[in-house]
Amino acid sequence: MKKLVTVLLALAVSLSAVLGLTACGRSENYDPNNFLPNGTAENPYQIVAEPITIKIFVPKSALNPSFKNLKMFQKLEEMTNLRFIFTEADTAAYSQLRSAAWEDKKSLPDLFLFNNPVSEQVIYSQYGAVVPFNDSDLVVNGIEVGSLIDNYMPTYKKLLDENFNIDSPYSARKVATFSDGMMYSTLCVNDVPRDLTFKMYINQQWIENLREDDVEIPSNVTSFKTAAEIPDATDIKTVEEYVDILRLFKKYDVNRNGDPNDEVPVSAKELEYLRNFILASYGYVYGGAEQESDGSKMTYVPSTEAYRKYLQTMNIMFSEGLLDKSTFSIKTDAQLAQKGLEHRLGSFCSAAAYITVGYDYEDEYEMFGPLTSDYYTGDPIQWGFANFSPTGAVIPTGTSKVREVARLLDIMYSDIGCQLIAYGEEGVDWKWDDEDKTSWTFLVPDDWTGSQEDYRATITPNVGTASALYWKYDFVGKMNDDIITALNRMSERYAPYLKQIVPDDLKMIEEEYNKIETINASLDVYLKNAECLFVMGDNDPFKDSDWNSFQSDLKSYRSEELIRCYNDAFARNKK
Repeated sequence: MKKLVTVLLALAVSLSAVLGLTACGRSENYDPNNFLPNGTAENPYQIVAEPITIKIFVPKSALNPSFKNLKMFQKLEEMTNLRFIFTEADTAAYSQLRSAAWEDKKSLPDLFLFNNPVSEQVIYSQYGAVVPFNDSDLVVNGIEVGSLIDNYMPTYKKLLDENFNIDSPYSARKVATFSDGMMYSTLCVNDVPRDLTFKMYINQQWIENLREDDVEIPSNVTSFKTAAEIPDATDIKTVEEYVDILRLFKKYDVNRNGDPNDEVPVSAKELEYLRNFILASYGYVYGGAEQESDGSKMTYVPSTEAYRKYLQTMNIMFSEGLLDKSTFSIKTDAQLAQKGLEHRLGSFCSAAAYITVGYDYEDEYEMFGPLTSDYYTGDPIQWGFANFSPTGAVIPTGTSKVREVARLLDIMYSDIGCQLIAYGEEGVDWKWDDEDKTSWTFLVPDDWTGSQEDYRATITPNVGTASALYWKYDFVGKMNDDIITALNRMSERYAPYLKQIVPDDLKMIEEEYNKIETINASLDVYLKNAECLFVMGDNDPFKDSDWNSFQSDLKSYRSEELIRCYNDAFARNKK
């Protein structure tokens, strides 16, 4: 699964607007007797006797058609007798549109689905603007609703009780529960190994070509003395070895097209994930606030010597022409894929190799890493994404349809819901291959001219946004597809090394969230620019005066205050 969209809470949200949400319910005709708590004998998924409309706010990728045209939601309408009206927020302007949706109580949705910031929940819950899912005393418009989870969400409740059958150091219930004992969002859950981290690829065929051609090892390559010593992709252990292989990709005609100057050793979208991969070889996985590997505290990584080592390595890669000169202008997967489809790209980060280099060349690439370095000789580490995130679904106060929404969400956590969000409807979009249901095949129409993912984008919003309430390995992992099977197998190499940036269950108080977001609003912009200047050589990471000036600037942007907020919350969480 791909990473979730990061959204900041707009600080301009007025308290009066938030309080206005809680002052009264929205004016709407609502018949409480229309609700079917257990469905019907013919259709247990039916939620209402007569159709009603549920307004849903959703993040939308450019890859997705309108949500009303997605086959997943069309099927859910058919199953539940609900009718959906979507407010679609483009991911590029998501936070602004979301803030506007909260402020306008006349058009407030019945459900915020996916990408619900924890900070927003903490702040809005202080004013009663968010419906708790586990409040046994919940009353809505005079109806004694009680706990939504206990009374209307049996599937979700069972999954919470069983920790979603995930062997994790974190409790799903604890992750979902805030300091006041309430759950203001359902969880986003992911137990698919291949989607719990990014993947780093390198062209194994090019490595074999170097050995086959018995290339001369130049003086600036020190990790191996002869071509025969060049390691296979899966045997690369250190960042020094990796950089030396990139040097050979740069020097020789490794793609064997007759042009020794067209190879691009490594590229990335604005350093996305390449940053994390190289940084991990120096002992950290994230260019911001990160917990120490021993769990002792939080550290602001750009203030460390390890981050300086990272900048020095990236500076060398850029100055020697190993890092694609257009890296900082590449914004999309399609732009990154241009060189890959031309068979010119040696190494890259991607969800899958075929996305970047196409089906003709994807067999040449192997996943590799994580790496260590001469500086960091500890256990290899790789950025691991959370199994549990309390960002799935939020119900704003004011809607009368809390029971209907709760039942809808419960269906989305069921087996059929997990199937719909992944690949659609059984027998229509995919089929089981055998009676024991050990594997299934995706049914892409014969006349479909696009890619498999392009077709999946007509079914589910998971394509482009990585949105899913429950990305379930017991289903997703059974897909009968050679490429996906290989992807699952190769991804297993990362599992022992995954490190999370912050604990799943870390929660902060309103003051801390506000302070962090205020600080990051300027600090992140500065850091991104400073990183670019160091990598491209406008500033010199080897020069003490430039490094010290950078550290002084970080402090002026309140980096020390930022990390104090994290460590205060970190200390509370450990008690």
